[in-house]
Amino acid sequence: MLAGLGHTGEPSLLATLLLGMLQGLTEFLPISSSGHLVLAQALLGEQAAQPGIALEVILHLGTLCAVLVTYWRDLAAMLTDAWARIVARHGPARSVGKGGRLAPVGLPAVGLLLVATLPVVIVAMLGAEAIESAFEEPHLVAGMLLVTGMILLLTRLARARGQELGVRVALAMGLMQIISLMPGISRSGATIAGGLFSGGKPAEVARFSFLMSVPAILGAAIFEGRALAAGLAGEAWITYGLGFAAAAVSGWVAIQLLLRVVARGRLHFFGFYCLAAGLLALLLT
Repeated sequence: MLAGLGHTGEPSLLATLLLGMLQGLTEFLPISSSGHLVLAQALLGEQAAQPGIALEVILHLGTLCAVLVTYWRDLAAMLTDAWARIVARHGPARSVGKGGRLAPVGLPAVGLLLVATLPVVIVAMLGAEAIESAFEEPHLVAGMLLVTGMILLLTRLARARGQELGVRVALAMGLMQIISLMPGISRSGATIAGGLFSGGKPAEVARFSFLMSVPAILGAAIFEGRALAAGLAGEAWITYGLGFAAAAVSGWVAIQLLLRVVARGRLHFFGFYCLAAGLLALLLT
C-alpha cells in the first residue's frame, strides 16, 4: 500500500536498490511492509527519510511485475476467456487446465477478483483520513504487528476442506484485505489466512492472494499517475529503473518462497517473527 509514505527527496542509487529489494520482499512475505516502514521512521527519525512518491509507485510497479511474470498464464487465460465470453461469444469460460491454472478462469475469475477487491476499495474511500492518521501512531503499528502474528499463528489450526475458489473464499479474502489497510497488518498474510480459514485449498488461496495485488497496485499507480509522470520526466529515471528491477526480482523470490511455505503448511512460522517484531517495537517506541 502506498498510503502513509512520505514525499521527501530521492535517495541515492545504492539506497534505491536497497529500497527495491526491501519492497519486493516485504510486499509479499507476511510481515507487513507498511508496519516496518512506520516503525523504522519512528526509531531512526531523519535517518529513515522516505523516497518521493514517484519512486514509491515505481517500486510497487516492480512488485506488480513479479506477479505478472509468475502468473502470466493465469492472467492471459482470464483475459482471453473473458473476451471470448463477452465479445466473441465462443461459449462458457474454461475451467482449470493441464497447467494447473487458477480455477475458474475467464469472466468468473474476473468476477471473483471484483468480489475480493470491492470491499477494500469502499472502506479505503470512506475511511481514507482515519487510515492515514494511523500511520502516525507507532504504538498502534506495533500492536497491529502483534495482531498479524496472532492471525498467522491461528492458520496452524485451519484445516483445508478442499473448498473450490468461489464467492465464499474470495469474499473472505476480500474482507481480510480490509484490515490490511492498517499499518502493521500484512496484506498477503491476512488474505491468505482468510482463504485458509474459509476452507480454501492452500495453493489456490496463495495464488489468488497474489492476483488480488494486481488491481490494488494498478489502482494506486493510476491514482498517483501525475507524480509518476513527473518523476519519469526528470533525470532520475535510471535510478528508478534499477529500483524497479530490484523490487521485481526480490518480489519474485518472495512469491516463490511464500508459495512453498503455504504449500507445506508453515505460514504460521512468520507469526513468531511478527510477534517478536511487535513486542520489540512496543519496547523501543
